[in-house]
Amino acid sequence: MSSSSYYTLIPALPALPARMDQLKELPISILQLEKRLGMLDAADQRQLALALRLFQRERDGDEELSDRDEVQHWQQELAQIQDHTLKQLLEQHLVWRTLIAAQRYRLAGQSEGNGFQGFGDLVWLIRRHWQESDFSLGGRFPWLVEAQSMLKKGQSAELEQQLLVWFWQQLRELEQCNPFSFTAVAAYRLRWSIAEYRLRWQGEQAQEQFSRLVTSALAGFKQDETLHSVTEAG
Repeated sequence: MSSSSYYTLIPALPALPARMDQLKELPISILQLEKRLGMLDAADQRQLALALRLFQRERDGDEELSDRDEVQHWQQELAQIQDHTLKQLLEQHLVWRTLIAAQRYRLAGQSEGNGFQGFGDLVWLIRRHWQESDFSLGGRFPWLVEAQSMLKKGQSAELEQQLLVWFWQQLRELEQCNPFSFTAVAAYRLRWSIAEYRLRWQGEQAQEQFSRLVTSALAGFKQDETLHSVTEAG
């Protein structure tokens, strides 16, 4: 796609907020977004589809894959990403997913790391330092100890939200530093996917909270009703 075409496409993408906590609603629907992204040529659309697939937490078709096979798929797909800056950020995202996966396996009872399968050149360190909370990587990833604590408390969803905040910031920097380019378009599309996931997650959390309040209120009502019946009987 010619660079001049990005000058037409990017202004047609309504701005997402600078920070994820400022997000209130999606500025554009998925149908409108996909229609505008139809301006991309076939090569750019293939690259964007690959980037989105690598970012997905639940990938259709991967449910039955072993960890080894899934990592091989990541490697094969990542090798097809031609935008160097975007590729680096996706690599970092997959490394972080690998670290979290290792912590989950360890908490689930995997006593040694020799069989652990993950992405990137840190896997051998994860295996060697399996018993250490930060896999001896705390200097490079200072959030690992806190992540382990959150997982132990069952706060995996909250941990994921924190990691998405970081990814959101990195993607916005890509947009700002690479204006009117495929990099900016891909970063925007990935941020939109985060925004959609964030709003859906908040909606589910609100529904769960409402359900808990209703259950609590009904329990109180039943208790009052029982006490009222006992009083009348007395």
